[in-house]
Formats: sequence, C-alpha cells, structure tokens
Amino acid sequence: MTRRLLPPILADALRSVRDAAGDAEYELAPEGFRSSGSGKRGWDVESVARAQKEAWPRFLESIGGSGPLGVSHEAIDASKGDIAAHNVIMSFGYVLALASRRLERMSLLDWGGGLGQYYPLARVLSPEVEIEYHCRDLPLLCREGRLLNPDATFHTEDETCLRRGYDLVLASSSLQYSEDWRGTVARLAAAAKPYLFVTRMPIVHREPSFVVIQRAYRYGYDTEYPGWFLNRGEFLDHLRSLGMKLVREFLIQEIPVVHRAPERGEQRGFLFRPDSDRSAIGPEESS
Repeated sequence: MTRRLLPPILADALRSVRDAAGDAEYELAPEGFRSSGSGKRGWDVESVARAQKEAWPRFLESIGGSGPLGVSHEAIDASKGDIAAHNVIMSFGYVLALASRRLERMSLLDWGGGLGQYYPLARVLSPEVEIEYHCRDLPLLCREGRLLNPDATFHTEDETCLRRGYDLVLASSSLQYSEDWRGTVARLAAAAKPYLFVTRMPIVHREPSFVVIQRAYRYGYDTEYPGWFLNRGEFLDHLRSLGMKLVREFLIQEIPVVHRAPERGEQRGFLFRPDSDRSAIGPEESS
C-alpha cells in the first residue's frame, strides 16, 4: 500500500533501502564462500527438489510439438516464451550436434544436472542419436531424478561419474557453485573426450572474479547460496593452461543487478576441446 502512494522516485529509493537491508536477489559476498547468510544455504534442500519436480510436467509439455524451445525448466509459467531459455537450448542443440557428429550413440555427463532436464532435451534435439546420459548432482535432486528419468544414470559423487570419459561433458549453471572452480573444471576437462561445454556461467569482463549470494526465492527455492562471477580472461586462461581450446562462445543473457557488485555480469557459454585433439572437428576446421 505504501509503495502505491509514493511517487516513483521515492518508491525507487525505498526499494534501494530494502535491497541494502538484504532483500536483494543477488548481493556481493565480500568474504567469498565464507560470507554469513541466513543459514538456509545450499542446493541440497527439499524446496529445490520439490519445485523442480512440480515444474517437470510443464517443462516436458513445453518441449513437445513444434513450438519454440524457449521455456526454462525452472519456469513458473510455461505458457510464456523466454529468449534467454531459447538461447540456452539452441546453444545446447548446436553443441550436441557437433559432439554427436557421425555417432549413432553418444555419452553425455551433465555435471550439476538437477533432475536431468537436458536428457529429454537431447532426445528432442537429436532424436536419431542414442544418448547414454549421466547426471551428477546432490542426493535430493538425484532421488527425484531417478524417478522421473529411469533410463538415466544419476551420481551423487564425483568419484563415480569422473572415473571415465564422455563424448560431451556439460556444466550448465553449475560450475559457479563450486568453491574450487579451477580444480573442478580441471576434472571435468579430463573427462571430456573430447568436448566440454560450460554454459549459463556468470561472467564479468573488467573486474577480478568475485562471489555473490543469490536468494532464489522467486523460483520456489527456500534457500540461498554463494556462487562465482568469473572474470572471462581468468576463466579462459585457466582452461588454456589445462590444454583446452575454445571452439565457440555463446551469449545467453544479462544478469540482474547485483547489490554492491563492482561490475554487472552476464551469462555466457563456452565450448572447449583438447587443443591437441585433431579428431574433434570444430567450425573453424570445417570445409
């Protein structure tokens, strides 16, 4: 009621005060992953698994038929198209087509894959290719994923899923939640035989990498969690040090303003392959 009675400039000022008090969805975490929060931190909570499970039928309906593939698996309303979701899905379709080139069957590891939403997407985007799908995530999400995706293999530990190689290793909106992102992406790169696709990654261009807290209440998640906004140059330099070559970069979407952050970020995708692997055909080598 108060906001309705205030002029826009005062309403904006009130909103700024509210955000400063800690209600902003994104906020800089000066102490990194050790920054204090509400105590309801992390992804392995029932509200996340419940919200994604409830959205599952809407998501499956949205990718059926001939309509645009533009609905996020986290969408509350699947009747509205989303350009960012379309970017995510079409980028994945490009990567999947490249990774499955000349293959009748391909292996895919979805690291941080939730309930396995990329599995039905892969079958829609490449129906002629048999997908051996593996998903690595936390116990509660894997529990629900096994029920919804009985043909997929779910892993709750890196040790079980990273002991082998995959035609494509996918990390979609997941690498940023690993405190030791350098060590994590090194293990993912080692399992990429040959392709590694890191996407929906928060990226900044000028400032050094920093950590933010996201309060994900609008998705139905009764939790909050820290995550990296990685400096693009720092990220690419580290992948080069691992012997990985950038094949293609993708634009996804801008990220809402982060309270107190030194730079506004954007989500990008990056497709890599081993620099020494001449059998992996990239667009720059195609005739």
